[in-house]
Amino acid sequence: MARPDWGAIQEQFLADHAKSNISPKDWCEAQGLNYSTAKRYIKIANANGKSANKSANSQKWKDRKKTSNPDLKEIKSVQRDVQPLSPQPIDDFGLSDQQMIFARHVVDGKPRVEAYRMAGYSDVGHGAYANASRLMRNDKVSRYVRHLRNERQHRYTAEIDDVISQLKAIVDADPNDIGQYRRVNCRYCWGFGYQYQWRDAVEFEEKRLDSVEKKKRAQLDDGGYGFDQSMDPNPECPRCNGEGRGEAFFADTRDIEGDARHLLHGVKLGKFGIEILSADKDGARKELARLILLRTTNDRQAQLEVERQELQNEKLRHEIELMKDGDKDNAIVVHNALPIPGR
Repeated sequence: MARPDWGAIQEQFLADHAKSNISPKDWCEAQGLNYSTAKRYIKIANANGKSANKSANSQKWKDRKKTSNPDLKEIKSVQRDVQPLSPQPIDDFGLSDQQMIFARHVVDGKPRVEAYRMAGYSDVGHGAYANASRLMRNDKVSRYVRHLRNERQHRYTAEIDDVISQLKAIVDADPNDIGQYRRVNCRYCWGFGYQYQWRDAVEFEEKRLDSVEKKKRAQLDDGGYGFDQSMDPNPECPRCNGEGRGEAFFADTRDIEGDARHLLHGVKLGKFGIEILSADKDGARKELARLILLRTTNDRQAQLEVERQELQNEKLRHEIELMKDGDKDNAIVVHNALPIPGR
């Protein structure tokens, strides 16, 4: 059986389809052809039609892009214009003007009470310290202080004067502002008749009830109340002989101010307890001396360079004056040159 000429059959179908708009399946059944086999060859659209449709669609897309691009550019331009200049503007902190001024003075290294007063608050004495401490613990103020310190760190450039200032702060810092070993009073130092002194009636009552429960000797409050464990020893105390008792004391590192901030590097908790990490004062002193000498040398070299330039300018002015005035042989006097013959 001869193989069908599908090219001729396709042309015949297109001619009939143009007249009656018949579908490929109905046309194949009318011609006695198996549509399952013929559908691979009998198609309504030809290559030219596909190309024309593709060109039309492409032209529509180009026209759409031409009409929409200006709007997109305008929208992008507006979006760029409305972007914030800072990722975290000051308004986001929700602070008052006084609170922001207080935070800036704290970042500048002012003591909290001084910063509190410079911000315009009018409390005095212990009330000023208590309120300044409470303000420092405010979450919004603390966050703003950290924000300012981070900004300052980003803007910081290690100029030699800044390095010298930091090294000088390390050298001048008092280690006792961070941690200290101190002698404080014992329980008998300041009690009436050098008797055991209680903090308050609550402490005494707790100990008394505990003694009753354990059937021990009843506690007495002859020494009175008001014991303060941070007070100095009483030199006349017969119990401790004026020596008191020793204890290690570490400051709250959140409250360290002034030069001590540069001395402190951090706190380490180890198997031997608390360890304060601090800068090397001896190393800072040596580096400070080296930088001061370097700056002095550079200043001296700069001064010598200025003086040398002034001498050169003076020499040039003198030579120009000689050229303007001149003499019979138009001699020019040059410093450090050989003497002119005949003179």
